[in-house]
Amino acid sequence: MNVITWLVPPNARDDARKDTRHRGIAKALLTISLVATLMLVGILLVSGRLPPAQYVLFAAGIVTPILGAVLIRVTADITLGLILTNIGGIVIVGIWAFISGGINSIALPGFLANLALLSTFGNVAILLVTGVAMAVALVLLYFATVLNWLPASIVSPAEMPGLMLTSMLGSAMMVVLAGVTVARGRAQVKAHLREALHAAEQAARAKAVFLRSMGQEFRTPLNTVIGFAEQLAADRQAPLGPAQQNGVGHILTAGQHLGDLLTQVLEMSRIEAGEQTLNIEPVRIDQAVGPCLSIIELEARQRGVALVDECDAHAGSLVWADRVLLRQVLLNLLSNAVKFNRRGGTVTLSCEPAGAAYLRIGIADTGAGIPASRRGELFQPFSRLGLEEGTSQGAGLGLVMSKRLVERMRGRIGCESVEGLGSTFWVELPLAETPAARA
Repeated sequence: MNVITWLVPPNARDDARKDTRHRGIAKALLTISLVATLMLVGILLVSGRLPPAQYVLFAAGIVTPILGAVLIRVTADITLGLILTNIGGIVIVGIWAFISGGINSIALPGFLANLALLSTFGNVAILLVTGVAMAVALVLLYFATVLNWLPASIVSPAEMPGLMLTSMLGSAMMVVLAGVTVARGRAQVKAHLREALHAAEQAARAKAVFLRSMGQEFRTPLNTVIGFAEQLAADRQAPLGPAQQNGVGHILTAGQHLGDLLTQVLEMSRIEAGEQTLNIEPVRIDQAVGPCLSIIELEARQRGVALVDECDAHAGSLVWADRVLLRQVLLNLLSNAVKFNRRGGTVTLSCEPAGAAYLRIGIADTGAGIPASRRGELFQPFSRLGLEEGTSQGAGLGLVMSKRLVERMRGRIGCESVEGLGSTFWVELPLAETPAARA
């Protein structure tokens, strides 16, 4: 095991993305330590000697990044390790500047190493904490300089140009090498993410194929069961008794429900796999709304729910949508509004502008509403919002499918609900008359 591998926390080695990130940070910290060592050698070549205080500071500057890398390895906390390492570096450079000229010191380029860590690791906590610490150090050095609080500089005027050149070159080298190391690490992380995305897409396609195959396998025996049950119920030569008719009715209801669930699951798999084809075209509102109201009318009458159409004022409006998918979405929402309503309740379908470029289609019911504590579950797969034990059937996929279909049509979907009074689900689609909608 090499040094870099050892500096990666054991619990991060099995995750390619985390392993690559930890390796990049470890390399950057060791690079800073190496460049600090080279700076020491360069300054020794320029001046030939150093005061004991500078040897101590250089030793601290070389050791601090290594200790930071070890701390990250032990705690597996990148933010903590980098904050402490940066603050340590700021303290070291600040002391070096204090004894070598204050705000005019040759040591100030050493802050560039800290700036490299701040800019390349992109962590908000690190940016805020070490940025404030660096600002405080600079302000203190400024006041120490203008108020003559500084000791005599340990750097002679004759050595100043050479040491400044060495300090600038070394600090620039820290910035460049640390940035290159981190950039290479990020490129590797992106490569891992692309591979993971490709694998996920392949898995989604394989799942869709599997579900379609299994769907056909399920449908054949299911259709057989439903077919024989219908024959039993319709047999006039050997009519069933009341109890038997009731039992066959339950078989038909359960079979049809199972068929509906299977259709929803298969449709959902097609959407997730990106196999749902779109035909976006201008669609008249009345041509989308009218057929949906006709289809849902019988179910509403059976449940004692009144349908109210308030879209007359915008019946001729055109929206960009897939005609078939828009009807599917509206049918889902209308079916839910009827299903979860109360007997004697109302479902109101309305249309109104949503800004200059969109039209909102709203479907309001007078049901029980959605509790505030459960609204976060809206549009989540297999969530039935507390109706799991009720008599209403469904897999909890209708809203999820509707959301994904609407978003594929470049629209928006949402809900407003008051518990005890009802809910309004709305869909916003781009107006076809609006030039911006065609862009």
